[in-house]
Amino acid sequence: MKGIKELSTIGLVKEIDRMGRIVIPKEMRDFLNLDCGSEVEVLLTTEGILVRNPKYEIVPKKSK
Repeated sequence: MKGIKELSTIGLVKEIDRMGRIVIPKEMRDFLNLDCGSEVEVLLTTEGILVRNPKYEIVPKKSK
């Protein structure tokens, strides 16, 4: 995975360590502007766990 240029579905299998942590790949952190110390929102959904940047917002295009 070389730098993410546009939003698409990207799936990875990651191992959880003894402390219950996972590593978010650098390319994903860069795309979502997540730096060391950034806060993330962790949501339990019907499809699983969603981890997101609470400040990242996708703004839909306005219809003409």
